[in-house]
Amino acid sequence: MIRARLFALPLLAALALPALGEDHHRGHDPRAEDWASEFDDLGQQDYRVLPLKRAAQIVAERFRGRLIAARLVPPRPEERARGVVLVHQLRLLTPARDVLAIRLDARSGAFLEVAGAGLTEARRKGNAR
Repeated sequence: MIRARLFALPLLAALALPALGEDHHRGHDPRAEDWASEFDDLGQQDYRVLPLKRAAQIVAERFRGRLIAARLVPPRPEERARGVVLVHQLRLLTPARDVLAIRLDARSGAFLEVAGAGLTEARRKGNAR
């Protein structure tokens, strides 16, 4: 029984390899996401992405809390219609332990969306830190 399994395993692997290789020969990996079209506008010479450190400072100037996550993401369709090319998506843990989801334009630092419970309580009053 064990010998039959040992013989069948390489046989199954040999049969599966050509099937897996067909997609790679065509230049397409079905598991890979193709984001290239989302970032076509980044090829502009004058386009500069706001550093993450500056994006975190912009958020800290407006809201109290601790940054717990940040990443660059492509814009949503409605954001793209407004001319946004790339978005800083940040998550902030407020002193009341609520989580705010914040989206900033990665070029200008403008707030696109702020959502979450405890938004009003986390908001800083005036320009004071």
